[in-house]
Amino acid sequence: MQEHTGSPLRIVVIGAGVAGCLVTQSLLQTPGAEVICIEKGDEKNELAGTALNVGPNALKVLQQVFPTLAEKLYAESLLWSSWKAGLTDGTVLFDRSLLDVADNPGIRIRWSELYQILRANLLSYVRYHTTVIEMGYSESQTAPLFVTTRNQLTGETEKIDRIDLIVACDGRYSQVRETFFGTPQPEHLGVCLYRLLAPNRSDRLIDDYQQWFHQGSRLLTFAIPGDEIYIAGSFPIEKGGEIPPEAKTTAFLRSVYQSAKGYSEVCQFLVDTVCDNIDRIHWARLQEIPTVFRDRRGHVLCLGDSSHAMVPTLGQGATQAFEDGCFFAVYVRQILAQANLQKRAVPIPALTAQIEAARRDRVEFVKTFSREASQSLLAGSNPAIELQSWNQNPFLTKLKQLYRGTFQQDTFQQDNFQQETSYQATFAVHNSADSSSW
Repeated sequence: MQEHTGSPLRIVVIGAGVAGCLVTQSLLQTPGAEVICIEKGDEKNELAGTALNVGPNALKVLQQVFPTLAEKLYAESLLWSSWKAGLTDGTVLFDRSLLDVADNPGIRIRWSELYQILRANLLSYVRYHTTVIEMGYSESQTAPLFVTTRNQLTGETEKIDRIDLIVACDGRYSQVRETFFGTPQPEHLGVCLYRLLAPNRSDRLIDDYQQWFHQGSRLLTFAIPGDEIYIAGSFPIEKGGEIPPEAKTTAFLRSVYQSAKGYSEVCQFLVDTVCDNIDRIHWARLQEIPTVFRDRRGHVLCLGDSSHAMVPTLGQGATQAFEDGCFFAVYVRQILAQANLQKRAVPIPALTAQIEAARRDRVEFVKTFSREASQSLLAGSNPAIELQSWNQNPFLTKLKQLYRGTFQQDTFQQDNFQQETSYQATFAVHNSADSSSW
């Protein structure tokens, strides 16, 4: 097994999104680590996405690991405190306070504002406007990786070598993942998803998180800071097929959500808003990719969407990136602290194997639950029955596990830095599993 010896661990983080920012912040605060973060976008990223809801589970772990950041996010966003769902004619079938199933609220925020908050203390530590043009393993036996970058503004290239660990935080279409694991084959659920930011009505008709269904078609909305609303519409399409051009028309969108009873006031406003802004809509297909964490040699670690991009039905994409980043922070801080104290080398493959072992079951539970909750979005679904089942114990029990079942800080107060023989055994088991899967 190759392992680090001597100088601080050199870790390259690719992508300054949610997971990337948390990983970088944690490593900057960790003696024994040198971190380089590479981001192809600019510092403010004002054009990033639309808006998102971050689940209570993300804020729960953030309060434990990065309490100042959690406080800042709560202060700069709107609370996500309730969840209402029903039919587009206004019939309410599910209406619950999040505190019934969670220990704290979530938040609602613009993507661009989220990035600004996460990056506020990292401006001089992230190499913005920088793309990776090559990366891979070298011949070094101590620090085996290299990355070659290009600054998009100056054209200057740089080769960074002697890298112990690459942490991939570069999203669903991860360049790191494609390089070391191959291109993932997505599974499409047969659902078109579109997103839009628009002004709220003057009387603030839209407030907290709500979903409205007609057959397999759904309108999701919530308000965000600045008197704006986020709308995420969806409707069934052929599984694996493209979005039909006729579906991107106002005629189709005005009809696909309308029941025999017509629209409620809220849904009429949402449909009108969507149709009035159809040229600004971002279109996509609901999909997920197989989960991977570490490559066969154990020096590449995927986190967030690069590891486990999932269907967004339960709003867990960014939320799980928060969980990943917080777990990495706690675990690696303690491993490096104990390694420095005991003057031991850190066996990187065993470290990444243990991170995978600690996160995989949790991630697979969240992905599976998100797919199950997507049944109401599929062709032939009966939302009235689906939504009524959300009030039953099986769904509520999983919701509590989702929002409350995160790791606890005291879980990591034990001596997690095992003897070298334990690391060797862990590495051997996971390396064997990797070989059979990839």
